[in-house]
Amino acid sequence: MGKIEFDAAAADAVVRAATSAKDELRAQSGARRSAVEEAAADFSGSYADRFTESASTESTDRGKLASVLDDLVGQVRDAKSSAQAEEERLDALDAWNEAERERQHAAATSLLATTTVPPVAIRAPKPSEVAVRPPSIHAAFAPRERRRSGGGTGHGRSSADPARLRDFSIVSRANDAAAESKAATLASAWTAFTASCSWVPIEGCTFVTGFDRFLEENRADAAWIDRIADAFEQAGSGGSLANARIDKATDDELVRDVQRLFADDLTPTQVAAMWADLGLTRADAADLALLPTSVLTALGNLEGAPYWARGAANVAVLDRRIASAKKFLDDLGRPDRIYSAEARKNAEDLSALESIKASLNPNGRKGQRSLTVLSADHPPLAAVSIGDLDEATNVTWAVPGMGSSTGSMTDWADAAQNVYGEQAKAAPAGRGTTNAVVAWMGYEAPPVPPASTAVFGSDYAKAGGEKLAASIKGLDATRAGTMPTVNVLGHSYGTTTASYALTTEGVHVDSFTTIASAGIPDSIHEADEIHADAVYAGQAEVVKPIIEHWSGDEWAAVGRDFSSDHHQDPTAPEFGATSFGADGAPGLKPVRDHGVHTWYGGGYLDEDTQSLQNVAYATTGQPERLTN
Repeated sequence: MGKIEFDAAAADAVVRAATSAKDELRAQSGARRSAVEEAAADFSGSYADRFTESASTESTDRGKLASVLDDLVGQVRDAKSSAQAEEERLDALDAWNEAERERQHAAATSLLATTTVPPVAIRAPKPSEVAVRPPSIHAAFAPRERRRSGGGTGHGRSSADPARLRDFSIVSRANDAAAESKAATLASAWTAFTASCSWVPIEGCTFVTGFDRFLEENRADAAWIDRIADAFEQAGSGGSLANARIDKATDDELVRDVQRLFADDLTPTQVAAMWADLGLTRADAADLALLPTSVLTALGNLEGAPYWARGAANVAVLDRRIASAKKFLDDLGRPDRIYSAEARKNAEDLSALESIKASLNPNGRKGQRSLTVLSADHPPLAAVSIGDLDEATNVTWAVPGMGSSTGSMTDWADAAQNVYGEQAKAAPAGRGTTNAVVAWMGYEAPPVPPASTAVFGSDYAKAGGEKLAASIKGLDATRAGTMPTVNVLGHSYGTTTASYALTTEGVHVDSFTTIASAGIPDSIHEADEIHADAVYAGQAEVVKPIIEHWSGDEWAAVGRDFSSDHHQDPTAPEFGATSFGADGAPGLKPVRDHGVHTWYGGGYLDEDTQSLQNVAYATTGQPERLTN
């Protein structure tokens, strides 16, 4: 920076950034136009008209923005030239003034030294004393707001191919990401320019905020189109759909109402109170299922929200993820295929997603099933409730052990179903109890050795315990007005995980039941330290691994004995839990495996076993009926 407030390097940075952004915007024309044409090919009706209007507005505004940036480049270059000219004028004037002072000094000195008149020196013409006037910079841009509903869209019907609509969204978001990067660089360069080039007047330069607003409109378009695609997929893929239903799917007010529940500082209790203020009921489940996937993903795992709403949200997301995965796999042979990172991930998780879907089918057995957890983990975590979790008077969490994952969700759901059925059989007459059993695959369980020795440590259990504790606190908030009896049932390493949850501050349950425990943490010395009114423990006969296969439990003792920090056997008398039998009783089969649900009926939660019957007694508050 010289004699005036103008940084040529900052000006050059703006020129580069604006040129790059302008070129990017213009280069996107072909891809965006093709994406619009593809989406519009099978899109008809009022919403199709809105789509083409929005696409036209986007194209026009993008062209205007590129022109504004192009003009900005010229103006900044002119300003740089003017600043250079002013610097040169000031330098020349300074040099002339200095030369003039030296000339006058030399002339005065000469007069004092001689009586003769010295020759007159020829003076250079004086540079202009009129300052170069800086050019002002004006670069205004404001995108138009796009109308996506209203004005008659609610009447009649529209038709579309949801896959084509999603392709449009993918292309739009990819181009927006590229443009957003350019916009950020330009905004940074412009901030530096305005701070270091105050010599140049700046008037009405709204292109930075206008650029951001333009991208916001683009993002809103992509989200809007995704929601329309969701509506068609919910209705059974393509074909015709009533505009009134699409209106509900694109209802921004409902989206905003639900999104307010996602604030980071809200507790489950606050979420429950805010949900009550929304006034939504089970009759609104179909409308909720039409909301954007991002909103449903958060809602489906939101502690404090009612479980019917979480179930509706999670099933909608599950169906969309399965559809996305299958489309990704179907399109693998297409050289021009367009896909997102989410689609690839869904394809990798397809087996687990389909197992979760299958676990929601009761196959004729009693008890409604609801998907109360569906995470974005790889593979996804999940929880399936058997029985109405919003209404049940007795709720049991079933926590699995090592090697468990949603890849075999149906197995754990079947085991939970056995508990649910046995609880119904064990219910005392006249008590009016209704049960719900949660097949909780809500944590990452350690792999089975020798793939990993993590089962002998507690890292997985501690992380899982935090998630289980959060789920129990969520039930406390959701059911605060009609609090049920709450039980936790853990199997194998699930007992270690549950123990950490049940020693968390603010967590308390009515009963904790362990079966085939891989060890209670060493930090818990006795049952009274667990936040449960009653602690029960069942263990089948311990047998030698491999050698005595199918004659008892081969692995529970191994998990305890070889662990680094969870050696405690909950059936040991000194621990203080109430123990029950699992080795068979008159009319009941013994446990002959470490698992819960085996092909030959010898697992801890298989039907007609002493273990399952005792679990049902323990989780329905009937300790007097336990058998030794």
